[in-house]
Amino acid sequence: MPSNGFLTPFRRDLLLAVVALVFLATPVGVSATNISETTYTYERAEVIVDDEDGITYAGDPRLKLFNTHLSEDIGCSVPQDIRLCAFERQLVANATIPTEVYTSNPSLPSPAFDIGIDRYRYVQSNGSVYEPTYAANRTVQNENGLYRVDLTLESASATDALRDVSIDATTENVDAPSVVVEAARQGTASADHEAEIPQTPVRVDDDTYYRVYRTDRNEPAPLGPFYGIVLSLFGPIIGLSLIYRLSHRIEISYVGEEGP
Repeated sequence: MPSNGFLTPFRRDLLLAVVALVFLATPVGVSATNISETTYTYERAEVIVDDEDGITYAGDPRLKLFNTHLSEDIGCSVPQDIRLCAFERQLVANATIPTEVYTSNPSLPSPAFDIGIDRYRYVQSNGSVYEPTYAANRTVQNENGLYRVDLTLESASATDALRDVSIDATTENVDAPSVVVEAARQGTASADHEAEIPQTPVRVDDDTYYRVYRTDRNEPAPLGPFYGIVLSLFGPIIGLSLIYRLSHRIEISYVGEEGP
């Protein structure tokens, strides 16, 4: 077969070798592109401390519409739990709320019973952050001389609270799936399986905070699994056949001085 000025026999063989390598690598390509599998996409939204709104999303109202919590450890964060927030706002206004629990210890350093304030570690109301706690009311005693336990809120730093409830992605053993950490650091990430998203922000290297959420779930094309199997099976066969063809085109010649 005659060759033109550009496609010389050497260049043609080189091109054929490249094509053969592409076919040999098709199983890797199929695995990397997830052509036959469902793909889950995750993105991030920055969480900041605002002077007016407290801990909030940075100019991204979509998550509020999607009912995505800022953190499950912050009561009254998005979405709003009407009953919970009404109770906490009343607690802020009235300073304390009485319970039906009594204690013999007026100092009450650590009660040996559950009074129901451990569902979350902080509460946010009207842009201010509080830490739920309890106190023995020294002015109220029952007939047995026990002091009534009252619920109360202590003012807390929003910056410290955000850092406290966040997952630190800078540690060696991060308590979050790798795809979630990648999305927090890079902005977006994909996986071939659905990850369990932490219901709290992730803190990355530059001390910024991001709430990761799933944005998409792409099902494979109807014939995607079939194409994936065909490419994985026949790609290497085609590549090997091209390599075999090339091996028979190699000509070895000896150039040297003739003997005496």
